[in-house]
Amino acid sequence: MLNSRHASLCLFSLLALLTAVPAHADSDTALGHELAAATGHYAPDTHLFEKGPLATIVKQELGARYGSFIQNMEVAGPLEAAGDTLFITGNRRHEGGSSIAWLLVDRAGRNMTVGILNPGTLALYTTGPVALTKPADVRTLIENLDTVPPLCNRPQDLSPGGRLDWQGMLEPGGTCVYRIGLQQGERVTARLDTPDNGLEMRVIDPHPDHAGTMQSWTVPHDDLYLVEVAPRLDVTVRKRHAFHLRISTSP
Repeated sequence: MLNSRHASLCLFSLLALLTAVPAHADSDTALGHELAAATGHYAPDTHLFEKGPLATIVKQELGARYGSFIQNMEVAGPLEAAGDTLFITGNRRHEGGSSIAWLLVDRAGRNMTVGILNPGTLALYTTGPVALTKPADVRTLIENLDTVPPLCNRPQDLSPGGRLDWQGMLEPGGTCVYRIGLQQGERVTARLDTPDNGLEMRVIDPHPDHAGTMQSWTVPHDDLYLVEVAPRLDVTVRKRHAFHLRISTSP
């Protein structure tokens, strides 16, 4: 499978993946009140991304990508609730299949995930110690996206005892993101084989993990996982890289 990406996607491997209590803990009370008041309303009506506790945090975490996030929220639904998780999704006007964004946050604002997808680039920003499970609407949004860079597979569910295999060729500056549906309690093993050791693999959502060529984890909740294959940060990429990615599960 061939793939290319914008050079800025290298930032994806340097995201601010904060796994400790976030720096905005002092504003949790104000943020919680803001989120409660905004639930059920459209962001422009409550100035959710313009001013206030959430806007301050989002601007701080996204930095230069804040503008892209706002553009990709031009056509957006209201802030909705799914249990203890609040979420909002949107897309750039007339570009709903290629430029989208989503935000997940718990009701207190302690844990948050922001996703920004544009042609060739996917950026994920996560704060807080607890990974947020995607609500059904967010999962469906990501599953329905076309298989175009950086997405390299049609979404596939992996049942206990099953195995998925992909072989591909990564272009210089490219990345591949695979969408895999996993079930609670499954023990998952992912292995990346590449002849010249120029690539690495990482789980990037719902819980960011360290990069490597082999990873194992137990699935805490049913969710759509995103697994990235990308050039190693310590390698200068000047040629195409072949790779073989295998993901298997046991009950």
